[in-house]
Amino acid sequence: MAEILYTGLHASTLDLLKENLQGQEAAFEEVDESEVRRMDGNLKKYGVLLVGEEVNNPVRVAQEAYARDKTLSVLLINDERNYTRVKQSLQFSPFVGPTVVCVSNQVQVRLADMVQDAMDRTIQRRSFQNIRRSVATDLDFSVSALEKVRGDYTARVLEEAPIGAALISKYGKVLTINAYAANLFGKSEREILAGPLLPLFPDEVQAEVRQFVNQEPVSEPKRVFELPLETGKKYLEISLAEVDDRNRENFRILIINDITETTLSQQRTQAHLQELEQMNANLKRLNTDLDTFVYTASHDLKSPILNIEGLVELLEESLGDKKQDVEEELEHIKTSVQRFKSTVEDLTEVARIQKSFEQEETLLQVEEMVGEVKDLISFEINAASAVVKHDSSAAPQLYFSKRNFKSILYNLISNAIKYKSPDRTPHIYIRTWQEGNDFYLQVHDNGLGIPESKKYKVFELFKRLHAHVKGTGIGLYIVKRIVQNNGGDIELQSTENMGSTFTVKLKV
Repeated sequence: MAEILYTGLHASTLDLLKENLQGQEAAFEEVDESEVRRMDGNLKKYGVLLVGEEVNNPVRVAQEAYARDKTLSVLLINDERNYTRVKQSLQFSPFVGPTVVCVSNQVQVRLADMVQDAMDRTIQRRSFQNIRRSVATDLDFSVSALEKVRGDYTARVLEEAPIGAALISKYGKVLTINAYAANLFGKSEREILAGPLLPLFPDEVQAEVRQFVNQEPVSEPKRVFELPLETGKKYLEISLAEVDDRNRENFRILIINDITETTLSQQRTQAHLQELEQMNANLKRLNTDLDTFVYTASHDLKSPILNIEGLVELLEESLGDKKQDVEEELEHIKTSVQRFKSTVEDLTEVARIQKSFEQEETLLQVEEMVGEVKDLISFEINAASAVVKHDSSAAPQLYFSKRNFKSILYNLISNAIKYKSPDRTPHIYIRTWQEGNDFYLQVHDNGLGIPESKKYKVFELFKRLHAHVKGTGIGLYIVKRIVQNNGGDIELQSTENMGSTFTVKLKV
């Protein structure tokens, strides 16, 4: 049974692996990332270490594992947001070896194949490590007996090993080859022995193979060859090493590994990631164009509105005593103009939000920010006799854009007052806390609440669920836009006629 050690995996990733590795009888064992450095020899019992998306410093964990067992395959599994960053960190880390690989959880079910391949490679490395240890010089053997044991043992292991091996003469003849390697070329060992190496490969790559095998000295010990076959492309990873016997004959050892499935899987993954990157770029471009349009439209509409407002005032003055005859109509016109002005101002705010994401983050004191917002809406608080309490002891500060955090607080608190219940005094409770790199802000009220069927609509632009309350329905849209562009999330729990709770999660 294969034993898989993991730390910090998302629950969905773990479930996916368990479901798709069922046929392999894999046993999963969880460990805290801080415990890896204390495992030492205990790592030998595992086939692979999976460092998951929730680990704070995956490269450091990989370093600890590699320092204790250089044969253990380590997969750093990341979500889309962190994949590129972790992969770049891994490339520039001198403390890890080829056993450590960075992968994305976006590959979905193909991740199980990568885990299985990693476990197979661990078995291969440990097998060859045992061979080297087993053939160490023992003074109780004679030199000739030791050479015979070495030869017989090595030949047996190479024949049974799940990897290709071949011995090539300096003239390019195949002196010995195991069954695994022969099968890679679609031939039997007898068909290949004593024959030339190059014809085993397609014509298109023979020149490249010749140049690789005939290196003098060997400066490139490993290369991947793409074989264009009728059944499709095959990818072989070939390692090259020199062997000099006592007669100074030049021999070459080739270790051949079929990495077709792994390579194709990586290509599909890369293509998928590129597609996602292109979609993301298109979405960003669309958002930018939309923001530009909104900003331009709102800006261009301001002057006509001001002109209409001025004309209405002139009309009032010119009517004189006759004003009372059309008093009601004038009030309707002024109300419509004022509503139009509010809508244009809200559109301008939407455009501003996108530009404000580039604002520099500063260290904010939560208590001070709540105080500023309460001062800003003190008239509304007093008019409603609202009771506003807050507790920031669990997370008193955070690094964030001051303007954006203030906008979040303003919209959530003012909404709680605006949508108060007529049957009771408004009570609003604000609290903050932190979990890892996530900062949480929660605003709870005892107001009107929102029906279950309409909760998903509250974050839509210009969506208002209570028509008797003044507003344009843009506040919660702005909050969600700020939160999502930070990489965070916002959740709503609400019961009609009892109240609502908004929970904001920010990445800090």
